[in-house]
Amino acid sequence: MYNPKSHNADEFISHEEILDTLKYADENKNNIELIDKILEKARLGKGLTHREASVLLACDIEDKNKEIFELAKKIKLDYYGNRIVLFAPLYLSN
Repeated sequence: MYNPKSHNADEFISHEEILDTLKYADENKNNIELIDKILEKARLGKGLTHREASVLLACDIEDKNKEIFELAKKIKLDYYGNRIVLFAPLYLSN
């Protein structure tokens, strides 16, 4: 059973949920009303669900993609300011 809050990988990584999410994104990638609703939620800075993010990533409406990119830039500036942030994973082995 899919449970995103579980500490058990078999519960929070679900092949069926991934397939359902990709299908949902494909079905809604041109749903302007839903995309606008997701963008409004994103403007609040409270985060999006994986399904909401998948719809924005699948969107192929040029005007909406421009709006998505502009909002993403604004959110990035709000969180990090005008700087470049690098994340470098560190791998240790013996």
